[in-house]
Amino acid sequence: MHCRLSVSTVAALLLLAGGAPATAAKDIAASDYARVNAALVGNHVLPRYAQLAAATSGFAAQAEAYCANGPVTAPANLRDRFHDAAQAWMAVQHLRFGPVGYFDRLQRFYFWPQARGKVARAVSKALAGDPAAFAAARFARSNAAVQGLLAAEVLLYDDRYTGADRKGCPLLRAVAGNMRRMAADIAAAWQGGDAPFARTVTGPGPQNDLFADHREATLAFFRSLHDGLQFIADVRVTPVVGAAPDKVRPHFAEFRLSRRSMRTIVESLEALRALYLGEGGPGLGDLTRIADPKLDRLMRKAFRITVKTARSIGRPLEDAARDPALRPRARKLSLQVRALRQIVRDRLAAALGLAVGFNALDGD
Repeated sequence: MHCRLSVSTVAALLLLAGGAPATAAKDIAASDYARVNAALVGNHVLPRYAQLAAATSGFAAQAEAYCANGPVTAPANLRDRFHDAAQAWMAVQHLRFGPVGYFDRLQRFYFWPQARGKVARAVSKALAGDPAAFAAARFARSNAAVQGLLAAEVLLYDDRYTGADRKGCPLLRAVAGNMRRMAADIAAAWQGGDAPFARTVTGPGPQNDLFADHREATLAFFRSLHDGLQFIADVRVTPVVGAAPDKVRPHFAEFRLSRRSMRTIVESLEALRALYLGEGGPGLGDLTRIADPKLDRLMRKAFRITVKTARSIGRPLEDAARDPALRPRARKLSLQVRALRQIVRDRLAAALGLAVGFNALDGD
Protein backbone atom coordinates (compact mmCIF):
# COMPACT_ATOMS: atom_id res chain seq x y z
CA MET A 1 0.00 0.00 0.00
CA HIS A 2 1.30 3.42 -0.95
CA CYS A 3 1.42 6.11 1.76
CA ARG A 4 0.07 9.54 0.75
CA LEU A 5 2.61 11.71 2.49
CA SER A 6 0.77 14.94 1.72
CA VAL A 7 -2.13 13.94 3.95
CA SER A 8 -0.30 11.66 6.31
CA THR A 9 0.46 11.95 9.97
CA VAL A 10 3.98 12.96 8.94
CA ALA A 11 2.71 16.28 7.64
CA ALA A 12 0.71 16.86 10.79
CA LEU A 13 3.74 16.16 12.95
CA LEU A 14 5.90 18.52 10.91
CA LEU A 15 3.33 21.28 11.34
CA LEU A 16 3.13 20.62 15.05
CA ALA A 17 6.91 20.60 15.33
CA GLY A 18 7.38 23.91 13.62
CA GLY A 19 4.11 25.75 14.11
CA ALA A 20 3.66 26.03 17.86
CA PRO A 21 5.67 28.47 19.97
CA ALA A 22 8.18 27.08 22.43
CA THR A 23 7.38 27.72 26.06
CA ALA A 24 9.86 28.30 28.84
CA ALA A 25 10.18 25.78 31.65
CA LYS A 26 7.82 26.39 34.52
CA ASP A 27 6.93 24.64 37.74
CA ILE A 28 9.77 22.12 37.45
CA ALA A 29 11.54 22.03 40.79
CA ALA A 30 15.03 20.73 41.50
CA SER A 31 13.38 17.81 43.31
CA ASP A 32 11.49 16.92 40.09
CA TYR A 33 14.71 16.73 38.08
CA ALA A 34 16.31 14.71 40.89
CA ARG A 35 13.40 12.27 41.03
CA VAL A 36 13.50 11.62 37.29
CA ASN A 37 17.29 11.25 37.23
CA ALA A 38 17.25 8.70 40.03
CA ALA A 39 14.47 6.72 38.35
CA LEU A 40 16.20 6.72 34.97
CA VAL A 41 19.47 5.55 36.50
CA GLY A 42 17.83 2.81 38.52
CA ASN A 43 15.19 1.63 36.06
CA HIS A 44 16.58 2.48 32.63
CA VAL A 45 20.37 2.66 32.71
CA LEU A 46 21.48 0.01 35.17
CA PRO A 47 19.17 -2.82 34.02
CA ARG A 48 20.02 -2.20 30.39
CA TYR A 49 23.76 -2.28 30.98
CA ALA A 50 23.29 -5.42 33.09
CA GLN A 51 21.47 -6.97 30.13
CA LEU A 52 24.29 -5.96 27.79
CA ALA A 53 26.79 -7.65 30.12
CA ALA A 54 24.64 -10.80 30.22
CA ALA A 55 24.07 -10.88 26.46
CA THR A 56 27.74 -10.42 25.57
CA SER A 57 28.70 -13.04 28.14
CA GLY A 58 26.27 -15.45 26.51
CA PHE A 59 27.67 -14.64 23.09
CA ALA A 60 31.25 -15.18 24.26
CA ALA A 61 30.36 -18.53 25.86
CA GLN A 62 28.59 -19.68 22.70
CA ALA A 63 31.54 -18.56 20.56
CA GLU A 64 33.89 -20.66 22.68
CA ALA A 65 31.60 -23.68 22.35
CA TYR A 66 31.23 -23.23 18.61
CA CYS A 67 34.94 -22.84 18.00
CA ALA A 68 35.85 -25.79 20.22
CA ASN A 69 33.35 -28.12 18.54
CA GLY A 70 35.15 -30.47 16.18
CA PRO A 71 32.33 -31.67 13.88
CA VAL A 72 30.86 -29.31 11.35
CA THR A 73 27.81 -27.54 12.78
CA ALA A 74 25.78 -24.61 11.58
CA PRO A 75 26.39 -21.48 13.67
CA ALA A 76 22.65 -20.98 14.26
CA ASN A 77 22.86 -20.84 18.05
CA LEU A 78 25.82 -18.50 17.89
CA ARG A 79 23.96 -16.23 15.50
CA ASP A 80 21.04 -16.14 17.93
CA ARG A 81 23.40 -15.03 20.69
CA PHE A 82 24.85 -12.43 18.31
CA HIS A 83 21.38 -10.97 17.81
CA ASP A 84 20.88 -10.95 21.59
CA ALA A 85 24.08 -8.94 21.97
CA ALA A 86 23.15 -6.58 19.13
CA GLN A 87 19.71 -5.99 20.61
CA ALA A 88 21.20 -5.31 24.04
CA TRP A 89 23.59 -2.79 22.50
CA MET A 90 20.78 -1.00 20.68
CA ALA A 91 19.00 -0.74 24.02
CA VAL A 92 21.86 1.38 25.42
CA GLN A 93 23.49 2.98 22.38
CA HIS A 94 21.65 6.25 22.99
CA LEU A 95 23.36 6.57 26.39
CA ARG A 96 26.57 8.06 25.09
CA PHE A 97 27.67 9.67 28.35
CA GLY A 98 29.45 8.07 31.28
CA PRO A 99 31.69 4.97 31.31
CA VAL A 100 30.76 3.89 27.79
CA GLY A 101 32.69 6.92 26.58
CA TYR A 102 35.89 5.94 28.37
CA PHE A 103 38.73 4.20 26.50
CA ASP A 104 37.02 4.71 23.13
CA ARG A 105 34.45 2.04 24.00
CA LEU A 106 31.74 3.47 21.76
CA GLN A 107 33.80 3.01 18.61
CA ARG A 108 35.33 -0.24 19.75
CA PHE A 109 31.96 -1.77 20.52
CA TYR A 110 30.15 -0.48 17.46
CA PHE A 111 32.28 0.84 14.60
CA TRP A 112 29.58 2.72 12.74
CA PRO A 113 29.18 4.55 10.47
CA GLN A 114 32.05 3.11 8.50
CA ALA A 115 33.60 3.61 5.11
CA ARG A 116 32.23 0.98 2.77
CA GLY A 117 33.78 -2.41 3.44
CA LYS A 118 36.23 -1.14 6.05
CA VAL A 119 35.24 -3.66 8.73
CA ALA A 120 35.39 -6.58 6.29
CA ARG A 121 38.85 -5.53 5.14
CA ALA A 122 40.01 -5.09 8.73
CA VAL A 123 38.75 -8.58 9.60
CA SER A 124 40.61 -10.12 6.67
CA LYS A 125 43.80 -8.27 7.56
CA ALA A 126 43.60 -9.26 11.23
CA LEU A 127 43.18 -12.95 10.41
CA ALA A 128 46.17 -12.79 8.07
CA GLY A 129 48.33 -11.21 10.77
CA ASP A 130 49.99 -12.33 13.99
CA PRO A 131 47.71 -14.56 16.13
CA ALA A 132 49.40 -13.11 19.22
CA ALA A 133 47.51 -9.89 18.47
CA PHE A 134 44.33 -11.60 19.68
CA ALA A 135 45.52 -11.74 23.29
CA ALA A 136 43.05 -9.71 25.39
CA ALA A 137 45.25 -6.80 26.45
CA ARG A 138 46.81 -6.35 23.03
CA PHE A 139 43.53 -6.81 21.18
CA ALA A 140 41.90 -4.01 23.20
CA ARG A 141 44.48 -1.62 21.71
CA SER A 142 44.05 -2.83 18.13
CA ASN A 143 42.03 -1.39 15.25
CA ALA A 144 38.55 -0.49 16.57
CA ALA A 145 37.02 -1.85 13.35
CA VAL A 146 37.73 -5.45 14.40
CA GLN A 147 36.77 -5.22 18.06
CA GLY A 148 32.97 -5.21 18.17
CA LEU A 149 29.60 -6.12 16.75
CA LEU A 150 30.26 -5.30 13.10
CA ALA A 151 33.35 -7.52 13.05
CA ALA A 152 31.36 -10.29 14.73
CA GLU A 153 28.72 -9.98 12.00
CA VAL A 154 31.31 -10.42 9.26
CA LEU A 155 32.73 -13.49 10.99
CA LEU A 156 29.29 -15.06 11.41
CA TYR A 157 27.65 -14.21 8.08
CA ASP A 158 30.48 -14.08 5.54
CA ASP A 159 30.82 -17.54 3.97
CA ARG A 160 34.60 -17.26 4.02
CA TYR A 161 34.60 -17.60 7.81
CA THR A 162 31.77 -20.05 8.54
CA GLY A 163 33.09 -23.18 6.83
CA ALA A 164 34.25 -26.43 8.38
CA ASP A 165 37.75 -25.09 9.01
CA ARG A 166 36.33 -22.33 11.28
CA LYS A 167 38.82 -19.95 9.76
CA GLY A 168 37.43 -16.97 11.64
CA CYS A 169 37.49 -18.53 15.11
CA PRO A 170 40.73 -16.99 16.43
CA LEU A 171 39.36 -13.52 15.78
CA LEU A 172 35.80 -14.45 16.74
CA ARG A 173 36.97 -15.55 20.19
CA ALA A 174 38.89 -12.29 20.61
CA VAL A 175 35.93 -10.15 19.51
CA ALA A 176 33.43 -11.96 21.72
CA GLY A 177 35.71 -11.82 24.75
CA ASN A 178 36.46 -8.15 24.12
CA MET A 179 32.78 -7.22 24.01
CA ARG A 180 32.11 -9.23 27.16
CA ARG A 181 34.88 -7.41 29.04
CA MET A 182 33.81 -3.97 27.84
CA ALA A 183 30.18 -4.56 28.77
CA ALA A 184 31.13 -5.89 32.20
CA ASP A 185 33.45 -2.93 32.80
CA ILE A 186 30.76 -0.41 31.81
CA ALA A 187 28.18 -2.01 34.10
CA ALA A 188 30.67 -2.14 36.96
CA ALA A 189 31.71 1.48 36.51
CA TRP A 190 28.11 2.61 36.81
CA GLN A 191 27.61 0.80 40.11
CA GLY A 192 30.91 -0.17 41.70
CA GLY A 193 34.13 1.28 43.06
CA ASP A 194 34.69 4.33 45.20
CA ALA A 195 32.97 6.66 42.71
CA PRO A 196 30.19 4.83 40.82
CA PHE A 197 28.89 6.87 37.93
CA ALA A 198 25.33 6.37 39.16
CA ARG A 199 26.25 8.50 42.16
CA THR A 200 27.77 11.12 39.86
CA VAL A 201 24.45 11.46 38.04
CA THR A 202 22.21 11.40 41.10
CA GLY A 203 24.48 13.46 43.38
CA PRO A 204 25.31 16.73 41.61
CA GLY A 205 26.80 19.69 43.41
CA PRO A 206 29.93 21.77 43.96
CA GLN A 207 32.14 18.71 44.39
CA ASN A 208 30.78 17.02 41.26
CA ASP A 209 33.05 17.58 38.27
CA LEU A 210 30.30 16.87 35.71
CA PHE A 211 26.97 18.04 37.07
CA ALA A 212 26.53 21.19 39.13
CA ASP A 213 22.83 20.55 39.76
CA HIS A 214 20.06 18.08 39.02
CA ARG A 215 18.95 19.90 35.88
CA GLU A 216 22.41 19.48 34.36
CA ALA A 217 22.18 15.74 34.99
CA THR A 218 18.76 15.67 33.32
CA LEU A 219 20.37 17.42 30.36
CA ALA A 220 22.56 14.34 29.80
CA PHE A 221 19.44 12.20 29.43
CA PHE A 222 17.74 14.81 27.26
CA ARG A 223 20.72 14.90 24.91
CA SER A 224 20.61 11.12 24.75
CA LEU A 225 17.02 11.42 23.52
CA HIS A 226 17.72 14.20 21.03
CA ASP A 227 20.98 12.80 19.66
CA GLY A 228 19.52 9.29 19.47
CA LEU A 229 16.70 10.52 17.25
CA GLN A 230 19.15 12.51 15.14
CA PHE A 231 21.35 9.44 14.70
CA ILE A 232 18.40 7.34 13.52
CA ALA A 233 17.26 10.02 11.07
CA ASP A 234 20.60 11.25 9.72
CA VAL A 235 22.71 8.08 9.83
CA ARG A 236 20.39 5.08 9.85
CA VAL A 237 17.37 5.94 7.70
CA THR A 238 17.69 8.97 5.45
CA PRO A 239 21.02 8.07 3.75
CA VAL A 240 19.59 4.66 2.76
CA VAL A 241 16.15 5.82 1.64
CA GLY A 242 17.28 8.95 -0.17
CA ALA A 243 15.14 11.80 -1.43
CA ALA A 244 14.06 9.96 -4.59
CA PRO A 245 14.07 6.38 -5.91
CA ASP A 246 17.27 7.03 -7.87
CA LYS A 247 18.93 8.25 -4.65
CA VAL A 248 18.51 4.97 -2.75
CA ARG A 249 21.82 3.79 -1.28
CA PRO A 250 21.28 0.30 0.17
CA HIS A 251 24.98 -0.12 0.87
CA PHE A 252 24.63 2.54 3.59
CA ALA A 253 22.39 0.27 5.66
CA GLU A 254 23.63 -1.31 8.87
CA PHE A 255 23.97 -5.04 9.43
CA ARG A 256 23.39 -5.91 5.79
CA LEU A 257 24.91 -9.38 6.19
CA SER A 258 22.68 -10.32 9.11
CA ARG A 259 19.63 -8.57 7.63
CA ARG A 260 18.78 -6.71 10.83
CA SER A 261 18.85 -3.07 9.67
CA MET A 262 15.13 -2.49 10.26
CA ARG A 263 15.17 -4.47 13.48
CA THR A 264 17.95 -2.20 14.72
CA ILE A 265 15.89 0.91 14.00
CA VAL A 266 12.88 -0.47 15.86
CA GLU A 267 15.03 -1.43 18.85
CA SER A 268 16.61 2.02 18.95
CA LEU A 269 13.25 3.80 18.75
CA GLU A 270 11.86 1.61 21.51
CA ALA A 271 14.83 2.45 23.73
CA LEU A 272 14.32 6.17 23.18
CA ARG A 273 10.61 5.86 23.86
CA ALA A 274 11.41 4.08 27.13
CA LEU A 275 13.75 6.92 28.08
CA TYR A 276 10.94 9.39 27.53
CA LEU A 277 8.12 7.37 29.12
CA GLY A 278 10.18 5.85 31.94
CA GLU A 279 10.38 2.21 32.97
CA GLY A 280 8.83 1.26 36.28
CA GLY A 281 9.10 4.89 37.32
CA PRO A 282 9.21 8.41 35.90
CA GLY A 283 10.94 9.36 32.67
CA LEU A 284 11.52 12.61 30.84
CA GLY A 285 7.83 12.68 30.02
CA ASP A 286 6.99 13.23 33.66
CA LEU A 287 8.86 16.53 33.55
CA THR A 288 7.12 17.44 30.30
CA ARG A 289 3.75 16.78 31.90
CA ILE A 290 4.57 19.29 34.66
CA ALA A 291 5.67 21.99 32.21
CA ASP A 292 3.36 21.40 29.23
CA PRO A 293 0.77 18.59 29.35
CA LYS A 294 -0.24 19.15 25.71
CA LEU A 295 3.35 18.71 24.60
CA ASP A 296 3.60 15.50 26.59
CA ARG A 297 0.54 14.13 24.81
CA LEU A 298 2.08 15.11 21.47
CA MET A 299 5.38 13.40 22.34
CA ARG A 300 3.64 10.18 23.32
CA LYS A 301 1.54 10.19 20.17
CA ALA A 302 4.55 10.95 17.98
CA PHE A 303 6.53 8.07 19.47
CA ARG A 304 3.58 5.70 19.11
CA ILE A 305 3.04 6.57 15.45
CA THR A 306 6.74 6.47 14.58
CA VAL A 307 7.35 3.10 16.20
CA LYS A 308 4.23 1.74 14.51
CA THR A 309 5.52 2.88 11.11
CA ALA A 310 8.91 1.30 11.74
CA ARG A 311 7.35 -1.99 12.79
CA SER A 312 5.01 -2.01 9.80
CA ILE A 313 7.84 -2.08 7.27
CA GLY A 314 8.74 -5.66 8.13
CA ARG A 315 11.74 -5.91 5.81
CA PRO A 316 15.37 -4.82 6.04
CA LEU A 317 15.59 -1.11 5.27
CA GLU A 318 17.79 -1.64 2.21
CA ASP A 319 15.06 -3.84 0.70
CA ALA A 320 12.20 -1.53 1.67
CA ALA A 321 13.95 1.48 0.14
CA ARG A 322 14.05 -0.28 -3.25
CA ASP A 323 10.59 -1.83 -3.09
CA PRO A 324 7.95 0.38 -4.82
CA ALA A 325 5.33 -0.84 -2.34
CA LEU A 326 7.42 -0.22 0.78
CA ARG A 327 9.52 2.79 -0.20
CA PRO A 328 6.78 5.34 0.63
CA ARG A 329 6.56 3.84 4.11
CA ALA A 330 10.33 4.03 4.53
CA ARG A 331 10.25 7.68 3.45
CA LYS A 332 7.42 8.28 5.87
CA LEU A 333 9.53 6.81 8.67
CA SER A 334 12.40 9.14 7.77
CA LEU A 335 10.10 12.16 7.94
CA GLN A 336 8.49 11.03 11.18
CA VAL A 337 11.78 10.56 12.98
CA ARG A 338 13.00 13.94 11.76
CA ALA A 339 9.75 15.55 12.89
CA LEU A 340 10.02 13.93 16.31
CA ARG A 341 13.58 15.14 16.66
CA GLN A 342 12.44 18.65 15.67
CA ILE A 343 9.76 18.61 18.38
CA VAL A 344 12.39 17.59 20.92
CA ARG A 345 14.82 20.29 19.80
CA ASP A 346 12.41 23.18 19.37
CA ARG A 347 9.71 22.55 21.96
CA LEU A 348 10.77 19.95 24.52
CA ALA A 349 14.10 21.64 25.26
CA ALA A 350 12.36 24.92 26.04
CA ALA A 351 9.65 23.26 28.10
CA LEU A 352 12.22 21.49 30.27
CA GLY A 353 14.56 24.47 30.52
CA LEU A 354 17.36 22.64 28.72
CA ALA A 355 19.67 23.43 25.80
CA VAL A 356 20.41 20.91 23.06
CA GLY A 357 23.90 22.20 22.24
CA PHE A 358 26.00 20.75 19.44
CA ASN A 359 27.07 17.18 18.71
CA ALA A 360 29.19 15.32 16.20
CA LEU A 361 26.27 14.92 13.78
CA ASP A 362 25.63 18.64 13.41
CA GLY A 363 26.84 20.34 10.25
CA ASP A 364 28.75 23.57 10.02
